[in-house]
Amino acid sequence: MEKERNYDKTVAIKIEHVSKWFGKRKVVDDLCLETYAGEVFGFLGPNGAGKTTTIKMAVGLIRIDEGHITICGADVEKKFEKAMANVGGIVENPEMYKYMTGMQNLRQYARMRKGVTEERIREVVELVGLTNRIHEKISRYSLGMRQRLGVAQALLHHPKVLILDEPTNGLDPAGIRGLRDILRSIAHKEQICVMVSSHLMSEMQLMCDRVGIIVNGKLVQVTSVEALVQDTSVTGGRYRYHVSDSEKAGQIISGFQAASVIETDPGHLEILLEAGNESILPEINRKLILNGIELYTVAPVEGQKLEDAFIELTKGDGQIA
Repeated sequence: MEKERNYDKTVAIKIEHVSKWFGKRKVVDDLCLETYAGEVFGFLGPNGAGKTTTIKMAVGLIRIDEGHITICGADVEKKFEKAMANVGGIVENPEMYKYMTGMQNLRQYARMRKGVTEERIREVVELVGLTNRIHEKISRYSLGMRQRLGVAQALLHHPKVLILDEPTNGLDPAGIRGLRDILRSIAHKEQICVMVSSHLMSEMQLMCDRVGIIVNGKLVQVTSVEALVQDTSVTGGRYRYHVSDSEKAGQIISGFQAASVIETDPGHLEILLEAGNESILPEINRKLILNGIELYTVAPVEGQKLEDAFIELTKGDGQIA
């Protein structure tokens, strides 16, 4: 993890007191935040928290009910074309012509944007690492390659802001790592603001410079990844169990007030201990064995600090701590 970076504080996206209703349900509630040029900003929260709704308002796909969003100083509603001239984005899935090659798709999209040269097309192809595959048909691309091509498409017109909604969904670990490296390089070297929404905390810890956490439509916190990890009072730790009956083990562990079961799959489960309660681990293990659970291994889980911080902030159930 890099040290916290210094920004020139050039505001790329400014969201001021934005709210949105779907019927009687308020899905975004008085949201205020700023993102800056040259950073990867992670917009984090559980599914249904309001991330995609906020992004759709920022790119003009749905109406803002209250408040204002400006991009590079241009109001999204009052000066839409000027605002969108600064934006490249993928909301949900990149749309492409599968019967065309990657290059043909980029050239087709370039026709809709003024000033995109053949040189610029080759430049973004190299930037996203598709030079050797760009003349193949989209139908032969993996999901990761399609995501890379989507990023290339979004970058064609030299945007100052790149907005991506859940870009790592469905990608394998190699695809996620490749996309992460591309986005960090784009932000830091070209001074583009990259805003990425996700619910995958461990991946965002590696990708982002700062994060904003949204829960139930409300912004909980905006800070650097480094500061969030250091300041959150998670010191109890996270542990992965390999047991004979993970469902029964989870029920038993849930009976301990200082322990939370946060992930379960057949034969395995992960728990989070509250700060200062590491001493109950032997008691948990003893109770599992007394209840007929075969305990094969217990190991601390490393590299999940941002996820632990998120759980601590929201108490794991979508409620603000």
